[in-house]
Amino acid sequence: MGKTVALQSMVTNPPAKGDWDAILQRIMTSYNDISKAINPKGLLEINLTSAQIKLLTCFSNKSELTMTELSNNLAVSMPTMTAMVDRLVNSKMVERERDNTDRRVVRVKLTNAGEKTLRKLISIRRREMKKILMNLSEKEMESYLTSIETVAKLLAKARQKRDMERITR
Repeated sequence: MGKTVALQSMVTNPPAKGDWDAILQRIMTSYNDISKAINPKGLLEINLTSAQIKLLTCFSNKSELTMTELSNNLAVSMPTMTAMVDRLVNSKMVERERDNTDRRVVRVKLTNAGEKTLRKLISIRRREMKKILMNLSEKEMESYLTSIETVAKLLAKARQKRDMERITR
C-alpha cells in the first residue's frame, strides 16, 4: 500500500497507538528540521525568547489585538498570555489598555520600540529565508510552496475541527 493510501486510511481508521508514535516522531523530526533551517541566527541578536518573537509577529498584519485574540493566535491559556504580555510591557515593546466600551476587553498594541523590533525580525527572517530558498530549483520551489501551503491549510482545518469539538462538549 502506498504512503498516500496508508495516510488516507489513517484518517478514516485512526491508527493504533504505536502507529501514532511513529507518525508523531516523523512530524516532530520534520518540524525541527524546518525550524532549524528557517530560524536565522540573526534573531539571537534581538535578545527575545522564541515565545516573545511569536507574540510580536502576531502584530504583522494588525496594529492592535485583544488579549483573547493573542491567546487564540498562539493557542495558549489566558494566564500564559498575560505573563507573556507582561514581559513585553516591561521591556517597552507593547502597551496594554482597557477597551473604552467594554472594560473586560484588554487591547494590546506595539510601541514604537515594538514596531522597530518587529520590522527587524521580519527583515532578518526574510533575508535568511531568501538565502536558503534561492538554492532551490524552480521546480523545487514550486513543490516547497505547494507543500507548505497545503500543510498550513490542513493544520488550520484540523485546529478548527478540534476547536469546534471543544465547543460542542
